[in-house]
Amino acid sequence: MESNKIPLTLNYLGESHRLQIVHGQYHSLMSLIADYLAIPGLGLCCGMGSCGTCVVQIASPYSQVKRNVMACGILVNDELANMVILISDKIY
Repeated sequence: MESNKIPLTLNYLGESHRLQIVHGQYHSLMSLIADYLAIPGLGLCCGMGSCGTCVVQIASPYSQVKRNVMACGILVNDELANMVILISDKIY
């Protein structure tokens, strides 16, 4: 792994997308997901944290524990390194 990249995996509709994100390329996880997957209805409030359409699960590849978060409030930084982001096929 290059030191200026953040490796992570997006899982959506049964497909895994392994990514290497450059530090500073994206502010929020929501903007990263919107750019890579262009999911209709994701982030309807444009990252204001008020609609709940960007709820995803974040999981470590080494654990069964998953936590629900709003992707608009998650910074893309080293804390996401090697994490798996599970995106529901249903937008609420």
